[in-house]
Amino acid sequence: MAHIAILIPSLKGGGAERTVLRTAGGLARRGHRVDIVLFTPTVAYPGEVPRSARSIVLCGRAEWERRSRSDMPVGVLWRPERASLFRLVGLVAGLLREFPAAAPLLLRRAALGRALRLARYFERERPEVVLANLPQAEYAAFYAARLVSAPPRIVPVMRNTEKPCTTRARRRRLLFPAAAHIVAISRGVAENVATVEGVSDRRITVIYNPAVAPEIVQRAAGVPDHPWFRDDGLPVVLGVGRLVPQKDFSTLIKAFCHVRVERPCRLIILGEGPKRQELESQVNALCLNDVVSLPGWTENPYSFMIHAELLVLSSRHEGFPGVLIEALACGCPVVSTDCPAGPSEILEDPSVLAPVGNPDALAQVILRAFERPADKAALRAKAARFSLEKAVDGYDKLVTALLAKTNRSG
Repeated sequence: MAHIAILIPSLKGGGAERTVLRTAGGLARRGHRVDIVLFTPTVAYPGEVPRSARSIVLCGRAEWERRSRSDMPVGVLWRPERASLFRLVGLVAGLLREFPAAAPLLLRRAALGRALRLARYFERERPEVVLANLPQAEYAAFYAARLVSAPPRIVPVMRNTEKPCTTRARRRRLLFPAAAHIVAISRGVAENVATVEGVSDRRITVIYNPAVAPEIVQRAAGVPDHPWFRDDGLPVVLGVGRLVPQKDFSTLIKAFCHVRVERPCRLIILGEGPKRQELESQVNALCLNDVVSLPGWTENPYSFMIHAELLVLSSRHEGFPGVLIEALACGCPVVSTDCPAGPSEILEDPSVLAPVGNPDALAQVILRAFERPADKAALRAKAARFSLEKAVDGYDKLVTALLAKTNRSG
C-alpha cells in the first residue's frame, strides 16, 4: 500500500474540501496510509474528517492561535515550521534558473513560504504520491519537490476550466511538465487541460468526484432549519453555492422573478460570500423579500435538498458541480446552465439545461421541470454513477500505476 498525501490549502466550506475528506477516508479504508495536509487550520466540517487518515496543519504558532477554533477535530496534528532563509534563497535561485522569463509569475512570498513548510513535511514523512488540490497547493507541491532529494510524485487534481490568457494557465504550462500525472474531475476539464495547458491526453485521467457518499442520505433526514419547510406553504426552489460571480445567482433571481408570474413559489439560496450585499439589494429592488431567502452557509444542505421542489445551478463555469449530484442523490430534481464543464456530463439531458447568463431561458427550463413528475428512484440511480467507491477505485488504480511505473524504471 502507498503513502498518499492529499494536499489542500484548508478545509473551509466548499465542494473541493468535502471531496478531499471523502477521498481520504476511502483510500485509507483500502489500506493506504493517507495524510490530509493543510496550510491553514480552518475546518468547516469537523464531523466529516476521517479518523482513518492523519490531518496535518503546516503553519506557524501565530496563525494556529489566530485561526484555529475550539471545534478542531481530535487528532489534527500541528507542525509549526519556520522558513529557513538559506533554503528560501536556494528555492528562489532554482526557480529563476529554470524559469528566468517567468519570475513574476512564480515568485510570490506566500507561495514560497508554503513551499518551504511543505518541503520539511516531504523530508520528514516521505509520501510517495501527492494529490494537490487547488492552485495554492499545486504551486507549493511543485516548488517543495525541488528542495528535496527524493521528491514525491506530484499529481494536480484539476477542478475548473481555464482560458489560455490567464496568469494561472501560463503558470501551469510552466509547471505541469514536472507532474507525474494529472487528474481531471470531468471530461470537460480534461479537454481544457489538454488544450490550454498543452498536456498530452495520455497524461490525464478523468476521475469524477465522490459526490455520492453514504452520509448524504443519513444527514438528509429531518426537516431543515428554515420556517418555509414547516408552514406547508409554497414550493421551494433551491440554490446552493458561494455568493461569488462564478455562481451567477443574480441570473437565478431574475429567472425566479419570471417563474413566479406563472408558478407561485419561493427561493432559498444557501451560501455565503462577497456578493451577499449586491444580491440582497437585487432582491429588495425586485420586491421579492417575502419569497427569497439568503440564510447563509450551512454544513448540511442535504435536508434542504430532500424537501425542495427543485435545485437550480446558475453558474457561469464549473469543473464538476457536485451539488447537482448531491441533489439527485436526495431525490431532488435539478436544472442547470449548460456551463463548462460538468452539467451536461452529469445530467445527459438537454431539456434541463439553459444557456449561461440568460434568465428568460433559465425560467423556461425551471417551469418545464415543475411540470414533470419527480421520479426519485430514477434521480438517485443517475447520481449513483458518481459514488465514493468509483472515485476511490480510480485513485487506487492511478496510484498503483504510478508506483509500478517508478519501480520498472528503477
